[in-house]
Amino acid sequence: MHQPLVSIIIPTYNRAYLIGETLESIWSQTYSNWECIVVDDGSNDETETVVNEFCEKDERFQYHKRPSSLLKGANSCRNYGFEISAGEFINWFDSDDIMLDDFLEKKIIAFLPEIQFVISSGFFWDSKNNSKTIVKMEPTDNLYVDFTMWKIKILTPSVLFRKSFLVGKELFKPKMQRGQETELFTRLFFGCNSSDYKIIPEFGFLYRQHEDAKSAKNSIYNRGFKESLFYYLFQNFKRSEQIKSNDLFYYLYRKLIKLFFAANQNQHKELTNAIIRDFFPLLIRHNGIKAFEMILIGRLMGLSKKTPYFFRNRWLKFKFN
Repeated sequence: MHQPLVSIIIPTYNRAYLIGETLESIWSQTYSNWECIVVDDGSNDETETVVNEFCEKDERFQYHKRPSSLLKGANSCRNYGFEISAGEFINWFDSDDIMLDDFLEKKIIAFLPEIQFVISSGFFWDSKNNSKTIVKMEPTDNLYVDFTMWKIKILTPSVLFRKSFLVGKELFKPKMQRGQETELFTRLFFGCNSSDYKIIPEFGFLYRQHEDAKSAKNSIYNRGFKESLFYYLFQNFKRSEQIKSNDLFYYLYRKLIKLFFAANQNQHKELTNAIIRDFFPLLIRHNGIKAFEMILIGRLMGLSKKTPYFFRNRWLKFKFN
């Protein structure tokens, strides 16, 4: 039976204390025809030593450093790993997560000639107490809309792609500071037919939760994160207009309104101006009077540096043609 080569691509930065467990889980896969490409983003701990121990043990492991010509960050590492990969299939993975033993085997078995990618589920995992919560995954014929509305949760390790499907496409955006895999997946899923993919009812990975770090990130207004969020929401809002999805239109509209008020409250002038300049005018074709109100009041809010939540609640209730 033909066993195609699978390229597992892992970006890493200062993960010496975790990446060994990740690589051990890959080494234990029941499917054996894989290469694991680890791309280091400039670690100054013992990450290189840990990875090289696996390289010496098994030539299927590779250790690379991000070329200095590329922008620092996991996105550049993921893209570089793709460039040097030799596999017929691609699975991006993170340097703190765990593959269950049959992770690759079950995905490969699910592939048919017409399928471009296979999606599996896994577990959110708290390694401190070994508690696991199922990552919600339901079959759908409307993958793009359901994923964008987060009705199904598709994470970095969830998807095994046919490499030919990815060739020639823009992959991870190096300047995206957060939600980069979600941004990529929405672009890749947009326009796909239900015959292009398969969702399998298997639990193949442990997605490590870092509660302390996550809580800290969510409590601090990070301008780079919010600008990345705006890009993601705005691009998908325009797609919702293309496919005339009313549910997606209002889902993204409300998120953009909430983001505008959060940006204004935090005096994030660049983002408030971008929303007024780029997003609000799109609404003119749906309802000119409401859109002009939003543009005018939005500008006045920026000048006054005040955030009247009366308008937030009012705009969240707006209905458009």
